[in-house]
Amino acid sequence: MLNFVSLSTLNSFAASNPVTIPTNSTAPTIGEGIFLIKDVARILRLDYGNVRRWILGFWDGHFKETFNYSFGEQGRKAVNFYTLIEFYTFYKLREKGVSAQELRKVHKHMSNELNTPYPFAIAAGFFIEKRGQKAQVWYKYLESLIRADGKGQISLPVIIEPFLEQIEFDENNLAMRYFPVAGSKNVVVDPKHQLGQPTILGTNIKTQAIFNLYKGGEPLANIAKQFDLRLDEVQDALAFHQKAVA
Repeated sequence: MLNFVSLSTLNSFAASNPVTIPTNSTAPTIGEGIFLIKDVARILRLDYGNVRRWILGFWDGHFKETFNYSFGEQGRKAVNFYTLIEFYTFYKLREKGVSAQELRKVHKHMSNELNTPYPFAIAAGFFIEKRGQKAQVWYKYLESLIRADGKGQISLPVIIEPFLEQIEFDENNLAMRYFPVAGSKNVVVDPKHQLGQPTILGTNIKTQAIFNLYKGGEPLANIAKQFDLRLDEVQDALAFHQKAVA
Protein backbone atom coordinates (compact mmCIF):
# COMPACT_ATOMS: atom_id res chain seq x y z
CA MET A 1 0.00 0.00 0.00
CA LEU A 2 1.22 3.51 -0.84
CA ASN A 3 1.68 6.12 1.88
CA PHE A 4 0.93 9.77 1.11
CA VAL A 5 3.75 12.06 2.25
CA SER A 6 5.11 15.52 1.49
CA LEU A 7 8.43 16.43 -0.07
CA SER A 8 9.69 17.61 3.31
CA THR A 9 9.98 13.98 4.47
CA LEU A 10 12.35 13.00 1.67
CA ASN A 11 15.64 14.18 3.16
CA SER A 12 15.77 11.25 5.57
CA PHE A 13 14.50 8.87 2.87
CA ALA A 14 17.18 9.90 0.39
CA ALA A 15 19.92 9.80 3.01
CA SER A 16 19.10 6.22 3.97
CA ASN A 17 18.52 5.11 0.37
CA PRO A 18 21.34 6.64 -1.70
CA VAL A 19 20.99 6.64 -5.48
CA THR A 20 23.85 5.89 -7.83
CA ILE A 21 24.00 8.98 -10.04
CA PRO A 22 25.17 8.43 -13.63
CA THR A 23 28.39 10.10 -14.70
CA ASN A 24 28.37 13.81 -15.53
CA SER A 25 30.28 13.79 -18.80
CA THR A 26 30.43 15.40 -22.22
CA ALA A 27 31.25 11.97 -23.69
CA PRO A 28 29.24 8.71 -23.76
CA THR A 29 29.65 6.36 -20.80
CA ILE A 30 29.71 2.58 -21.13
CA GLY A 31 26.44 1.03 -19.96
CA GLU A 32 24.36 4.21 -20.33
CA GLY A 33 23.58 3.91 -24.06
CA ILE A 34 23.98 6.38 -26.92
CA PHE A 35 20.88 7.88 -28.52
CA LEU A 36 20.91 10.48 -31.28
CA ILE A 37 17.91 12.79 -31.55
CA LYS A 38 16.54 10.63 -34.37
CA ASP A 39 16.90 7.52 -32.15
CA VAL A 40 14.94 9.15 -29.31
CA ALA A 41 12.21 10.22 -31.75
CA ARG A 42 12.01 6.74 -33.28
CA ILE A 43 12.06 4.74 -30.03
CA LEU A 44 9.57 6.97 -28.22
CA ARG A 45 7.57 7.73 -31.39
CA LEU A 46 7.89 11.45 -30.86
CA ASP A 47 8.21 14.22 -33.39
CA TYR A 48 11.86 14.83 -34.30
CA GLY A 49 11.45 18.60 -34.10
CA ASN A 50 9.94 18.38 -30.61
CA VAL A 51 12.76 16.15 -29.34
CA ARG A 52 15.39 18.52 -30.74
CA ARG A 53 13.61 21.52 -29.22
CA TRP A 54 13.36 19.80 -25.82
CA ILE A 55 17.06 18.95 -25.79
CA LEU A 56 18.07 22.51 -26.59
CA GLY A 57 15.38 24.24 -24.53
CA PHE A 58 15.13 22.05 -21.45
CA TRP A 59 17.94 19.52 -20.93
CA ASP A 60 20.58 21.81 -22.45
CA GLY A 61 18.75 24.90 -21.20
CA HIS A 62 16.45 25.16 -18.18
CA PHE A 63 17.53 21.87 -16.56
CA LYS A 64 21.26 22.33 -17.19
CA GLU A 65 23.01 24.00 -14.28
CA THR A 66 25.95 21.84 -13.24
CA PHE A 67 25.14 18.70 -15.22
CA ASN A 68 25.71 17.86 -18.88
CA TYR A 69 22.76 15.97 -20.35
CA SER A 70 23.93 15.75 -23.97
CA PHE A 71 27.20 15.11 -25.76
CA GLY A 72 28.50 15.32 -29.29
CA GLU A 73 28.88 18.08 -31.83
CA GLN A 74 26.11 20.45 -32.82
CA GLY A 75 23.93 18.65 -35.34
CA ARG A 76 24.98 15.27 -33.91
CA LYS A 77 23.77 15.70 -30.34
CA ALA A 78 23.22 12.50 -28.37
CA VAL A 79 21.89 11.63 -24.91
CA ASN A 80 22.02 8.60 -22.62
CA PHE A 81 19.27 6.20 -21.57
CA TYR A 82 18.26 8.19 -18.49
CA THR A 83 17.66 11.35 -20.51
CA LEU A 84 15.65 9.27 -23.00
CA ILE A 85 13.41 8.14 -20.11
CA GLU A 86 13.13 11.75 -18.95
CA PHE A 87 11.91 12.65 -22.44
CA TYR A 88 9.28 9.93 -22.19
CA THR A 89 8.07 11.07 -18.77
CA PHE A 90 8.08 14.73 -19.83
CA TYR A 91 6.01 13.93 -22.91
CA LYS A 92 3.51 11.80 -20.97
CA LEU A 93 3.05 14.47 -18.30
CA ARG A 94 2.49 17.10 -20.98
CA GLU A 95 -0.02 14.73 -22.60
CA LYS A 96 -1.85 14.54 -19.26
CA GLY A 97 -2.22 18.31 -19.17
CA VAL A 98 0.76 19.43 -17.06
CA SER A 99 2.26 22.64 -18.45
CA ALA A 100 5.91 22.93 -19.48
CA GLN A 101 6.35 25.69 -16.93
CA GLU A 102 5.01 23.46 -14.15
CA LEU A 103 7.26 20.60 -15.27
CA ARG A 104 10.31 22.86 -14.96
CA LYS A 105 9.38 23.46 -11.31
CA VAL A 106 8.64 19.77 -10.69
CA HIS A 107 11.96 18.70 -12.25
CA LYS A 108 13.91 21.18 -10.12
CA HIS A 109 12.14 20.24 -6.86
CA MET A 110 12.54 16.51 -7.46
CA SER A 111 16.17 16.89 -8.53
CA ASN A 112 17.01 18.72 -5.31
CA GLU A 113 15.05 16.43 -3.01
CA LEU A 114 16.19 13.14 -4.59
CA ASN A 115 19.75 14.33 -5.20
CA THR A 116 19.80 13.28 -8.84
CA PRO A 117 19.95 15.09 -12.19
CA TYR A 118 17.49 12.50 -13.55
CA PRO A 119 14.41 12.79 -11.32
CA PHE A 120 12.05 11.83 -14.15
CA ALA A 121 13.99 8.57 -14.55
CA ILE A 122 14.14 7.60 -10.87
CA ALA A 123 10.56 7.86 -9.63
CA ALA A 124 8.94 4.43 -9.93
CA GLY A 125 5.69 5.98 -11.10
CA PHE A 126 3.97 9.29 -11.74
CA PHE A 127 0.37 10.18 -11.04
CA ILE A 128 -1.87 13.05 -12.03
CA GLU A 129 -4.40 14.65 -9.69
CA LYS A 130 -7.08 16.58 -11.58
CA ARG A 131 -8.50 19.56 -9.71
CA GLY A 132 -10.57 21.66 -12.05
CA GLN A 133 -8.33 22.83 -14.89
CA LYS A 134 -5.12 22.20 -12.94
CA ALA A 135 -3.11 18.98 -13.09
CA GLN A 136 -1.07 18.30 -9.95
CA VAL A 137 1.88 15.91 -10.22
CA TRP A 138 2.55 13.19 -7.66
CA TYR A 139 5.29 10.56 -7.85
CA LYS A 140 6.08 7.24 -6.24
CA TYR A 141 9.32 6.90 -4.30
CA LEU A 142 10.21 4.35 -1.59
CA GLU A 143 6.62 3.07 -1.56
CA SER A 144 5.30 6.56 -0.83
CA LEU A 145 3.21 8.83 -3.02
CA ILE A 146 4.67 12.34 -2.86
CA ARG A 147 3.27 15.63 -4.04
CA ALA A 148 5.86 17.18 -6.34
CA ASP A 149 5.24 20.88 -5.86
CA GLY A 150 7.68 21.57 -3.05
CA LYS A 151 5.00 23.02 -0.77
CA GLY A 152 5.19 20.26 1.80
CA GLN A 153 1.44 19.78 1.88
CA ILE A 154 -0.21 16.43 2.52
CA SER A 155 -3.48 15.55 0.81
CA LEU A 156 -5.11 12.62 -0.94
CA PRO A 157 -5.40 12.77 -4.73
CA VAL A 158 -8.94 12.84 -6.07
CA ILE A 159 -7.97 11.15 -9.34
CA ILE A 160 -4.62 9.50 -9.97
CA GLU A 161 -3.49 7.98 -13.25
CA PRO A 162 -0.30 5.90 -13.48
CA PHE A 163 1.32 5.75 -16.93
CA LEU A 164 4.89 4.43 -16.66
CA GLU A 165 4.08 0.73 -16.97
CA GLN A 166 6.52 0.38 -19.91
CA ILE A 167 9.56 1.23 -17.74
CA GLU A 168 11.35 -1.27 -15.51
CA PHE A 169 13.24 0.06 -12.47
CA ASP A 170 16.19 -1.46 -10.61
CA GLU A 171 16.60 -1.92 -6.85
CA ASN A 172 17.81 1.69 -6.56
CA ASN A 173 14.62 3.01 -8.16
CA LEU A 174 16.52 4.04 -11.32
CA ALA A 175 15.05 3.26 -14.74
CA MET A 176 16.89 0.31 -16.26
CA ARG A 177 14.81 -0.84 -19.26
CA TYR A 178 12.11 0.55 -21.53
CA PHE A 179 9.66 -1.65 -23.44
CA PRO A 180 8.49 0.29 -26.53
CA VAL A 181 5.76 -2.14 -27.64
CA ALA A 182 2.70 -1.66 -25.45
CA GLY A 183 1.54 -4.84 -23.72
CA SER A 184 4.68 -6.80 -24.57
CA LYS A 185 8.19 -7.22 -23.20
CA ASN A 186 9.65 -8.96 -26.24
CA VAL A 187 11.32 -5.76 -27.51
CA VAL A 188 13.50 -3.88 -25.03
CA VAL A 189 15.64 -0.77 -24.91
CA ASP A 190 18.43 -1.64 -22.47
CA PRO A 191 21.50 0.64 -22.26
CA LYS A 192 23.65 -2.37 -21.36
CA HIS A 193 22.88 -4.10 -24.66
CA GLN A 194 23.82 -2.81 -28.14
CA LEU A 195 24.35 0.74 -26.80
CA GLY A 196 20.64 0.91 -26.06
CA GLN A 197 19.36 0.16 -29.54
CA PRO A 198 16.14 -1.94 -29.48
CA THR A 199 16.79 -5.67 -29.13
CA ILE A 200 14.84 -8.85 -28.40
CA LEU A 201 14.71 -9.37 -24.64
CA GLY A 202 17.35 -11.80 -23.39
CA THR A 203 19.43 -11.53 -26.57
CA ASN A 204 21.71 -9.09 -28.40
CA ILE A 205 19.63 -9.39 -31.58
CA LYS A 206 18.76 -5.93 -32.88
CA THR A 207 15.19 -5.51 -34.03
CA GLN A 208 16.57 -3.55 -36.99
CA ALA A 209 18.25 -6.72 -38.30
CA ILE A 210 14.89 -8.53 -38.17
CA PHE A 211 13.14 -5.64 -39.90
CA ASN A 212 15.79 -5.50 -42.64
CA LEU A 213 15.24 -9.17 -43.47
CA TYR A 214 11.50 -8.67 -43.52
CA LYS A 215 11.82 -5.71 -45.89
CA GLY A 216 13.99 -7.92 -48.11
CA GLY A 217 11.10 -10.35 -48.50
CA GLU A 218 12.14 -13.03 -45.99
CA PRO A 219 9.14 -14.98 -44.58
CA LEU A 220 8.48 -14.57 -40.84
CA ALA A 221 8.97 -18.28 -40.16
CA ASN A 222 12.41 -18.20 -41.79
CA ILE A 223 13.43 -15.12 -39.81
CA ALA A 224 12.37 -16.78 -36.56
CA LYS A 225 14.33 -19.92 -37.44
CA GLN A 226 17.43 -17.98 -38.49
CA PHE A 227 17.60 -16.07 -35.18
CA ASP A 228 16.22 -18.92 -33.04
CA LEU A 229 13.30 -16.74 -31.94
CA ARG A 230 9.62 -17.31 -31.33
CA LEU A 231 7.24 -16.05 -33.97
CA ASP A 232 5.67 -13.54 -31.57
CA GLU A 233 9.11 -12.04 -30.87
CA VAL A 234 9.62 -11.48 -34.60
CA GLN A 235 6.14 -10.02 -34.93
CA ASP A 236 6.73 -7.57 -32.07
CA ALA A 237 10.04 -6.47 -33.61
CA LEU A 238 8.24 -5.74 -36.86
CA ALA A 239 5.38 -4.00 -35.05
CA PHE A 240 7.87 -1.68 -33.37
CA HIS A 241 9.55 -0.65 -36.64
CA GLN A 242 6.36 -0.42 -38.65
CA LYS A 243 4.82 1.96 -36.09
CA ALA A 244 8.09 3.91 -35.86
CA VAL A 245 8.07 4.66 -39.57
CA ALA A 246 4.31 5.18 -39.87
